[in-house]
Amino acid sequence: MKVIITGGTGLVGRYLSKMFDDKDVVIASRNNCDITDFSSVKYLFYRTKPDMVFHLAAFTDVDKSEENPALALKTNVSGTNNIAIMADKLKSYVVYVSTDFVFNGEKTSPYSENDTPNPLSIYGKTKLEGERLVSGFCKKYCIVRTSRVFGKNGRNFASILPLKLKSKIKITITTDLVNSPTYARDLSKALFEIGRERFQGVLNFCNSGWCNWYEFGLYICQYYNLDPSLLTPISIRNFHDSTAPRPAFSALNTSLFSKLFFEPRSWQIALQEFLKYEIS
Repeated sequence: MKVIITGGTGLVGRYLSKMFDDKDVVIASRNNCDITDFSSVKYLFYRTKPDMVFHLAAFTDVDKSEENPALALKTNVSGTNNIAIMADKLKSYVVYVSTDFVFNGEKTSPYSENDTPNPLSIYGKTKLEGERLVSGFCKKYCIVRTSRVFGKNGRNFASILPLKLKSKIKITITTDLVNSPTYARDLSKALFEIGRERFQGVLNFCNSGWCNWYEFGLYICQYYNLDPSLLTPISIRNFHDSTAPRPAFSALNTSLFSKLFFEPRSWQIALQEFLKYEIS
């Protein structure tokens, strides 16, 4: 079986690629495949002839997407369009990783796979368009929505927050954005299982439970026995570093995934493992 992982050197891709034999997997990164260039994608697909494609590559900076939509459109829409076209041509099964930001956050209970997306931000809109391209072109696919992913060497806020707090750096952090943290190691395991079973449709995956960013930071402080005053709680309305609108509540319901595969562990247990073994 031949597998392509786009974004294979990224936060989730590094974990996922280790779950396959080297001879079976091709890591598509900026160095060997520009997904926004159709000829580059076409060459990779015909050279590899993949049975399965994990499409992880994305432009994920929510605020920069708002400031410069063309950046997000180029990767998240044009790039995904290229992947979907070639996957359809070669009859490859596609696992596309999407986001909780496809929802507007107006619910007060976790979003299920059947809830209607209504994204607030450019980032969310481009990821939703990516979902539509995959489901529109590909006959064999799974769209996996996840949220607040953290892991080793991640450059996003959830991944670098522990490093900043360990260094006693004071952080201003929001109290009114609630979603479900997801350990990249656990997400990669979920993606592997989904691919092995060739599930067709849409699935949510995240670690169980939900919290706001301040609670996430407090848990890290408690784990390291740090002074919680390192964290300054603030409402997103007063957080001037943020330009993009974000869903206030975008926790995900994983009951369907749990029924089909395995029960996700709590975000607290997953975060403990990350802090213990992967934060130097």
